Amino acid sequence: MAKRRYTLQIHIAGIFFIVVSLLSALLIVLSYQNSKELNQQLAAERTAQNAERIKLSFQKLTSPVVTAMDALANSDFGHSLYASYDDGWLSSINAILERNPDVLSVYVGYPNESSAFIRSTKLDFMKEQFSTPENSHIMVDINSKVGHQIRTQYDGNLKTIRIDTDLISYKPTQRPWYKAAPEDGSIHVTDPYFYLFIQRMGITLTRKFAKINGVLAVDITLDSLNKFLYSLVDTEETQLMLLDDHKSVFAHTGFLPDSSSGMNQRIYLEAMSASPFYHLFKTSDWEESNTTIHHNGEKWALNLVRISFGGERGLWLAKTIPERLMIKSALEARNNQITISMFGLLIGTFMVLWASKRIANPLKVLVDETQKIRRLDFSSVSTPTSKIVEVRELSESVHMMSETIQNFLQTLHRVSNSSNFDSLMADIALHCQQTSGADYVMLWTHSSESHDKLTLTAQYPCQTEANQIDLLKLLADSPDMEKALQGQHFLSFKPSSSDIERGLLPDSLKHAWLVPLYNRDKDCVGYVLMGFNGCPGNDQDDKLQFIRQFLGFASLIKENWDRVAAQKQLFKSFIEMMASAIDTKSPYTGGHCQRVPELTFMLAEAASKDKKRFPDFTLNEQSREALYFAAWLHDCGKVTTPEFVVDKATKLETMYNRIHEVRTRFEVLKRDAEITYWQKRLEGQSSEILDAWLAEEHKTLDEEFAFIAKCNVGGEFMDKSNIAKLEKIAERTWMRTIDDIQGLSWEEEARRSARGSLMLPCKEYVLSDTVDQKIPWLPQQLDTFKDWEFKLPVPQLQYNRGELYNLSIQRGTLTEEERFIINDHIIQTINMLRKLPYPKHLERVPEIAGGHHEKLDGKGYPYGLDESSLSVDARIMAVADIFEALTASDRPYKKAKTLSEALKILAFMAKDKHIDEQLFRLFIEEKIYIHYAEQYLPIEQHDEVNEEALMAIITPKPEKETETA
Repeated sequence: MAKRRYTLQIHIAGIFFIVVSLLSALLIVLSYQNSKELNQQLAAERTAQNAERIKLSFQKLTSPVVTAMDALANSDFGHSLYASYDDGWLSSINAILERNPDVLSVYVGYPNESSAFIRSTKLDFMKEQFSTPENSHIMVDINSKVGHQIRTQYDGNLKTIRIDTDLISYKPTQRPWYKAAPEDGSIHVTDPYFYLFIQRMGITLTRKFAKINGVLAVDITLDSLNKFLYSLVDTEETQLMLLDDHKSVFAHTGFLPDSSSGMNQRIYLEAMSASPFYHLFKTSDWEESNTTIHHNGEKWALNLVRISFGGERGLWLAKTIPERLMIKSALEARNNQITISMFGLLIGTFMVLWASKRIANPLKVLVDETQKIRRLDFSSVSTPTSKIVEVRELSESVHMMSETIQNFLQTLHRVSNSSNFDSLMADIALHCQQTSGADYVMLWTHSSESHDKLTLTAQYPCQTEANQIDLLKLLADSPDMEKALQGQHFLSFKPSSSDIERGLLPDSLKHAWLVPLYNRDKDCVGYVLMGFNGCPGNDQDDKLQFIRQFLGFASLIKENWDRVAAQKQLFKSFIEMMASAIDTKSPYTGGHCQRVPELTFMLAEAASKDKKRFPDFTLNEQSREALYFAAWLHDCGKVTTPEFVVDKATKLETMYNRIHEVRTRFEVLKRDAEITYWQKRLEGQSSEILDAWLAEEHKTLDEEFAFIAKCNVGGEFMDKSNIAKLEKIAERTWMRTIDDIQGLSWEEEARRSARGSLMLPCKEYVLSDTVDQKIPWLPQQLDTFKDWEFKLPVPQLQYNRGELYNLSIQRGTLTEEERFIINDHIIQTINMLRKLPYPKHLERVPEIAGGHHEKLDGKGYPYGLDESSLSVDARIMAVADIFEALTASDRPYKKAKTLSEALKILAFMAKDKHIDEQLFRLFIEEKIYIHYAEQYLPIEQHDEVNEEALMAIITPKPEKETETA
């Protein structure tokens, strides 16, 4: 299955989409991770900040109290309470309580076990715990060393509203706060602890008085710290918790037990298994950390920070938040980034599609152009422009390639259609000039006859005096150049000053390429020189490479052209040799086959120029070649015609002239007459009578033989009286005493036996038509006649050599059978020529060569074509063949005609529509007969020709007007 392919636009957009998507995804992931880590870091930092804020809040909570305690410890406050109860200090204590809402109580203790407690009762849980009146603001307990307690309730104006007494067993010196007071007078802050009596978490600050022996202490609740912890919660699910080193919970934002539940003990992590803080319980050694825990199938971020209050005292701040909330902003940012990236990617993809389309459009055009080039379609080659360097260079390369291929194909087309070597070489020179950009190109070829001869075959542009170069002399005078060319395919050189001074190279030449042409046998067949009046350019190597390949093709053209020319010349020579052989075969036809082509072309040249009479007849190179072959081979069928028929000069001639046999018979008859004479003389008859008889007999025999001999020549027409006289003479007999079968070949003996044998001696006629003289057709010959396409009548016999039959020929020397054999040469010509494999332009050769015995009236042979079917070429051949035959002086059976006699015969033949009348007129008007006669006819045949009389013969005479009465 073929892989799917996509356009450059899709590739660019796809690559952009993939790269940008991956990059966006990577950036989003990195941004998300960074945001997540940043949020975690921010959460840890926020936790640390919260711890610091808690510490500051704690300091803010305790700092005023510490100041107030220092003031009280250095005042007489402790002494007044110790010596006697004095409420003068109550307003100061009330101010401390008012300014510090988290201060629950201020109390003092003395070594004698007396003590005093001042508590704020404004808060509901204090009223509820101590059952104070509704308007009670301060409650003061004075405990004596003996266990008596006086409890005084004061309202907001510090007026006493109730006093209660009671017995107690409270010993301050046994209390931790008393014992914890430092001896140096500094303030000691206890660890947070759980106030059982109010169910609150708090701390105690304690110190010794400066002036008396006693301890001052202040209780502070951590409610404000807990509230402050709630203020630090940034989400609904965020949880904060304050713990001590014993994993006790002092403040938290959730999971606290209800105050009404009756819990009277502090909360430990162990009891908070449902809280995400429970993870801390399972950790033995705490240290500040930022971790991720799993709680209820969800990830939580856990931050743990130490809050130090000085020394080893301090608390732990723990913060938990679901990771989804912590990274909510990161997720939102990620989602926003994804959305923005998607929109950006979509917009970017469209922009890239648009930009890639702009980039790809020139490439699409180039693809279309390359597809056109692949189809060899150069009808509308366009060169797209682009700002991209590679695309522009590719466009220029495609355009150059298109022009190069187009020029190359045009050259190939011209090569395939060119029939002229010089024009072909000129096309090659032009192509080299167009490709190389040279100022001029010269092409030399070696002569096929001599390799030492160079011929300037083509140049572009036309050669002038300024750029004439004798390459052969240049190579001869520059052995280094010739040596450099050996084994190389080109030579790039700059002309030397000596070459210019000696006139071997022109002054304008600054640079030149010399490329030798090699055939397949590695023989140099020529050279191409490309001259530049300036620098060839930076791309000369590419151009040279192409030119070398192209000229390699040109070398093959030269080689093939030489080969074709040699084959054509060989074929022409073979044709001319065959025509010469035909003429040589019969010395009586002389140079007929050689003279007819000359006369044919004289008439054809004139006909091709006469467009008025022959508008459709053109004698180009191809038609000229066809007419040339037809003219030379028009009688090639004569090679099958027996010589004794072609050369038959007398009626009785076969292989020899049989008149000698007839003469011998008459010699025998004369001898027989003399024998009869002497026999009768012996019998006593009168010598005078016998002398007269013998003289008369000899005279008669001589006259009869003379008549037969005259008839044998065939110079006169044989009328019926002459034929009757021959038949009368033929009745003479002579006595044969020798068997006439002796010495015969088996074929002759077979024919002779058909006549039967006679007892010797036997009588023979002096002239006879015997059976053995009638030679039938062979079976294979008869088969040929069955599909006979010609209109030439076929006689019953192949030969009829009957003596009386031959002597009775009325006109000429040929019998009907021999006339057929003579005429059959044109049929054999057609059959022989049809068997040759012709190129298309020579396909009409059999028709032209075989039509020179046709007549315009349709009575010619072999096809009996009429005027509408005969081509101009065949008509020209007919005129040339007849005129040459009439004027030939080397025919033994007839006397050569003079020009006037031959032309007169042609005129009557034109009149009778045997030959073309217009061609005959052209033959006369253009004086073709004179040109021919000057070259081929002896001077005695040159006589005066009355052209007007000849024209009068073929010009129809106007009918005489009928005279009216």
